[in-house]
Amino acid sequence: MCPMNLCLISLLLILPLVRGELNFNNDLENHQKFKSVPTTIKTYENDTVLLPCQLDTPFHYVRWHRDDVPLVDSRHPEIPPPERVVLWSNGSLQVSNLKSEDTGDYYCEIMSNSNHAVQVHAIEVQYEPSVVTEPSGVLELPIGATFEVVCMATGVPQPAISWRLNGNTLDQYSNAGNRQSHIFEIKSRSMAGLIECLAANGVGQPAVAGVQLRVLFAPEPTLSHPVVYTKVGDRAQLECIVEAAPAATLQWFHYGVPVQMGPHINSQETEMAGSHALDSYVSLVKHVLTIKKVRDADMGQYECRASNSIGFRSATVELTGRPMPCVFKINPGTQSSTSHVLVWQTESMLPIMEFKLRFRQIPSANITRPVKTNWTELTIPAQVTIGPIYITSYTLHGLQPASLFEVSVLARNSFGWSDNSKTVRFATGGEVELPNYSTESELQYDATEEIFENEITQRSHIFTASMTHNRATNCVYSTLVYLTIFMQICLAMRYT
Repeated sequence: MCPMNLCLISLLLILPLVRGELNFNNDLENHQKFKSVPTTIKTYENDTVLLPCQLDTPFHYVRWHRDDVPLVDSRHPEIPPPERVVLWSNGSLQVSNLKSEDTGDYYCEIMSNSNHAVQVHAIEVQYEPSVVTEPSGVLELPIGATFEVVCMATGVPQPAISWRLNGNTLDQYSNAGNRQSHIFEIKSRSMAGLIECLAANGVGQPAVAGVQLRVLFAPEPTLSHPVVYTKVGDRAQLECIVEAAPAATLQWFHYGVPVQMGPHINSQETEMAGSHALDSYVSLVKHVLTIKKVRDADMGQYECRASNSIGFRSATVELTGRPMPCVFKINPGTQSSTSHVLVWQTESMLPIMEFKLRFRQIPSANITRPVKTNWTELTIPAQVTIGPIYITSYTLHGLQPASLFEVSVLARNSFGWSDNSKTVRFATGGEVELPNYSTESELQYDATEEIFENEITQRSHIFTASMTHNRATNCVYSTLVYLTIFMQICLAMRYT
């Protein structure tokens, strides 16, 4: 063993000589002199490898290099080989307890009496991949932004890279060596989540690294009820649900003027649970504007305007005393060839004065003659009812047999006309066979109508026989109404 300084000096003196004498061509003549053959050994960390180096003839000395690094020289036994490296007497080189830095080309140089030969072996120490991404951690960007995620992987063999977004594989990516990248364009909120880079080379388990993307967006207000029906003196609540990232602030306006909060009007905010775990950074808040006692001046259009650092959006809700839109009910009664019984339902906090019924005949496959398409309007007085529910039936007479019609209806109270009902179709009977058009078959209630009917059920305080007339004939309905009025008159006389 020699002192450390002396060993380093000796290696520095030997290295120029080695570089000058090595012949890396490995020509056919050199190959014929070796008993051993060039070998590439692919193995794993902590293994032991023996690299052979034997000539057909006796040799004077042998020395080994890994790439440009000298390892051992039999002419200088006083210079110890590196740790884990042993030179055998037959010229073979043993490398034990392999590490990743042992990967490389190993040159065996042998000198005999008259010949000089070089043989090249290789060791490839395979190890499982590792990977990092840039950026990493949490990335917050708005919709419309474009960004690049770079994946840097190491491992032997060279790892193959793949990408995932929220567990779904992405096929397109650009790469250069082991530095691969993916360019993303944020088109919608659905891109929020975990962007992962996976590196796999068949050794051990694939390595995964990634970045959590948070998509920032302008507030998205939604209304529980675009129209809130009320009357003077009642309590009314307007709801506006706002989803935003980052969190938004909200202000209420009435016809463009900010609503002043006080004893008469106040607002409350309630945090709501998000719909998805990945969207935990998204703010979901329900804002409720409460008018404790509605006045005439409180009626009209309200705006909930939400804003954050990305932008602002608003939604409008109407507070009105008008009747709710009428909804046609299923009429199971028998229809004649020239008449049709219509039944509809609505709700109004104020007494309804009248209805406006509009109908017209429309072309069908069974009619070849021209059909007038002008609307016919009828004004129908409202009948007396108890409570806010109005169920009305009306018979259209003098209709064309075996024909197709469409109809709609509006209701009016002291506050004004309701919105138009959904237009429905019905058919009159006759000798000619018609498609299955009727009030019953054509009624296709959408979600809005279902909500409307639920509201009617929830807000009704008094149900009498007259309110359940939707499955009765016109005659029975009128009898029940008059009976109800008669009973109320009797009760009034009893207590006077």
